Formats: sequence, structure tokens, C-alpha cells
Amino acid sequence: MKISYGLRAFAIYFVILGSLIWFTLDNAIERLNDGMRQSAESVLVDLSHLVASFIEDEIAQNLPTDALSNNAAVSLSSDELTRVMTRLRQREFEAKIYQVTKTSVDSQIYVSNADGIIVFDSTGQHMGQDFSRWRDVKLTLQGEYGARTSYIDRRFSEPDDPKVMIVAAPIKLKETTIGVVSIVKPIASLEGHLLTETKQLQRYAFILLALALSLGYVLSLWFTSSLNKIARYANNMADGKQVSPPTLRDARLAELTSAISHLRTQLDGKEYVENYIHSLTHELKTPITSIHGAIELLSEEMPDADRERFLNNIRISNQRMSRLVDRMLSLAKLEGLTQLVAREKFDLVPTISRLLQERSPLIDAHKLQVEFNDQQTFPCEGDRTLIGQAIANLVDNAIAFSAAGGVISIELSHQPERYQVTIVNQGQLIPDFAVSKVFDRFFSLPSSQAKSGASKSTGLGLSFVKEIMKLHRGHVTIENTSSGVRAILHWPSS
Repeated sequence: MKISYGLRAFAIYFVILGSLIWFTLDNAIERLNDGMRQSAESVLVDLSHLVASFIEDEIAQNLPTDALSNNAAVSLSSDELTRVMTRLRQREFEAKIYQVTKTSVDSQIYVSNADGIIVFDSTGQHMGQDFSRWRDVKLTLQGEYGARTSYIDRRFSEPDDPKVMIVAAPIKLKETTIGVVSIVKPIASLEGHLLTETKQLQRYAFILLALALSLGYVLSLWFTSSLNKIARYANNMADGKQVSPPTLRDARLAELTSAISHLRTQLDGKEYVENYIHSLTHELKTPITSIHGAIELLSEEMPDADRERFLNNIRISNQRMSRLVDRMLSLAKLEGLTQLVAREKFDLVPTISRLLQERSPLIDAHKLQVEFNDQQTFPCEGDRTLIGQAIANLVDNAIAFSAAGGVISIELSHQPERYQVTIVNQGQLIPDFAVSKVFDRFFSLPSSQAKSGASKSTGLGLSFVKEIMKLHRGHVTIENTSSGVRAILHWPSS
């Protein structure tokens, strides 16, 4: 199955956009995680120094300065901390922090003396252990900032196992570090906030992706629609149809359409000139030969009746050449149009009545009867002059090919979404071989009046009618009936 260009472009757009959004979201979540840890660490720094200050104050208030020793001082602070932490665990509260509700204190505290030995642990798990090698205790005792991130238990070692953040502060007495207090914060307690914000970011990213994809899909449809318009335009021109260039907002696509139109115009112009020169030469050859022969004969002595007959032949041939040239100029002008210039709403009945009145001498001469209701109204839309010329050509054909005393009927009807004009005569039928050729240039059949001295037609009338209907996006059909020929014009009403 062949995948369309638009679908392929949309798929590439989806992959690129999805990758960019995924990369941005992943990077944003990582930065959010780092930001939350940094914020939490900042709070832990404040809290560790607050607890250290509390311990230092307790030591200063309860022991004489000359009686202080490191062990004694830490021991006293440890007893007070035990009471504080016991009361802290017993506190009941409910703190709604945005979308996360906190109901207990999950932070822990441990205190080490100047040797790094744990003298107080809020969990009771590490009492008496040597923490002097841990970064938080070691660096703080050295007078530096001590902090670390470690697994919650030595049993854990995988990257996704639970971890804790630990920040330490020195306990000082007279500018001497006598111990270290470390605040422990489980990272899992931060992940609730991170998970909430991550879901929110994912929701925003999904909405952004959906909007971007929708916009991309619309743009893809617009772009492929423009390309399809250009393709249809090129195909219609290749089929010889008279179509207007599509209206495109994109300047480059509009330029492409103009280039295609210009190319078609150049190619058509060359072919048009070649065909017309060949056709015109062929059609003018007969009257020119007739005139040339008559002139040669007129140079000799002959009876006046014969001279008049040859002069009449010259006049008829000259009139035929004049009509042929005029009709070809009109047809060439019409074929050069791609759309109607003068489109208007008008009543077709007066137009038909006028052209019938102009042809009344010819109608009466052949004793023809015309059936047309000139009391009706028939509002329609199109080029008034061109529609009138098309009907006039069909009426002329109906008169020329009607039997003497025959009937010509003209019927107007407004069918759903189109106008229709039907002209039917009684007379000779179109031979089978000629049915497919009646719209060819210069093709003509001998009319019923040919024997009575009427000149031969130019063979361009029906070609002229066909071009008029093409400009109106309509059609003309010619078909035999049981007693004559029916011609039908129909074009859209809007």
C-alpha cells in the first residue's frame, strides 16, 4: 500500500515532536527532582543549625563552664533531645501541602560526640556506633559543610532502593566543636511531591503534544490539499479542460501554479497556432481555388448569364472566407479565456425572442413553425451575450437542417442546480459516422437548404457552442430523435 506524502510528513512530524517533548519532559523532571532536593537540603541546613543551637543553649544553661567536658555535655543534650523527640512523635496533625497531606514527622536526628561516636539516635538503631568516617560527621568535625545521601540501610545497594538525605551542623562550646547533630530526611517523603508535579507536567506535555499534533495535522491537510489542487489543475489542463488556476495563499505554491499555467499557455499556444494554420489553410483552399478558377474563366468571352453566375460564385466564396475568418477569430478569443468575464443574472426569454425575430424572414421563407412561449420568464445566470450566441448557433442549425414546413421547438427548464435549454427540429438526422464529429472544427454536413443555393457552413458553430458551455462549466449534447435532431444546453445555476 502506497503511503501518501501527507501521511509520511505527518508521521515524521509526530516522531520529531514526540521525541522533543519526551526529552524536554524527562529533562524537566530531572531538574525538578534536583530542585526539590536542593530546596529540602536548604531546609535541613536550617533545621540542623537550629537543633545545634538548641543543644548548645541547653549545655550553656545547665552546666557550669569550668565543669564542662565533651561527654558530659553531649549526654545532657541527649537526654533533652530524647524527651523532645518522644513528644514530637506523639503529636497529631494534618498538614495539606498542595496535593500531598502530611500527618507525621518523618525526619530523624542523631548526635555524635567529638570522636564521632553516636550518643543519641532518635530511632535507637545506631547508639554507640562509630560514624567518624561518614561524610556528614567527618567533614563537620573538620570545620567543613557535612552532608551526604545514603541508602536507608546497608542491605540496599540498587539505584532504585530507598535513600535518605543527611545534613549535619556542629555543636560548639566556646568556639570548640564538641559534637555533631545530623538531620536525616527520607527521600521517599519528597517523592510524593515529585510524583504529583511529574503527573502535572506529563498532563501538560500530553495536552501540548495533542495541540501540536492537531495543528500539525491541520497544516498537513492544508499543505497536501494545496498540492492536490495543483495536481488536479495540472491533470485537468493535460486533459484539455478549461479550468481556472486554484487560489492558494502560500506564495511559493501560487508561484508554482503560475509557472504551470505559463508552461501550458506556451505549449498550447504553439500547438494552437500549428493546428489553426493547418485547418485554416485547408478550409480556405476551396474558396480560393473557386475564385481563382472563376477569374480565369471570366478573362474569356462568355454569355452574360454565365458571367453573372461566375461573379456570384466569387461573391459566395468571398463571403464564406469572410465568415470563416470572423468565426475563427471569435473562437480563438473564446478559447483563450479560462473563466467568464461578464457573469450576470438575466431573463433568457427576451434574448431568445430577439434572435427568433431576427431570423423570422428565413423561418418564413422555409415555411417553418417555431414553438416557443415568449410570455414566460426564465431567470438564469451566466454571460448573457455568450449564452445568446450559443442558442443562436443551435437555432441556425435547426433552421438549416429542418425540412420545409417542419416544426422547431424551444423549451426552457430549470432543473435542480442547473439550467437547461432544449431545441428540437424536424428534418434530416445526423449520420452515424458524423455523431462523434459534430463538435470538431470545420466539420459540416450539407444542409436541407444546400440545394437551394445556400452557402456551406464554416463548420465552427458547434465548436463555438462547446467552448461557451465549457466556460459556464456546462455541456452541450446533440442527439437524433425519431424525426429530427435534439440539441441540449445545460449549465450549473451557481
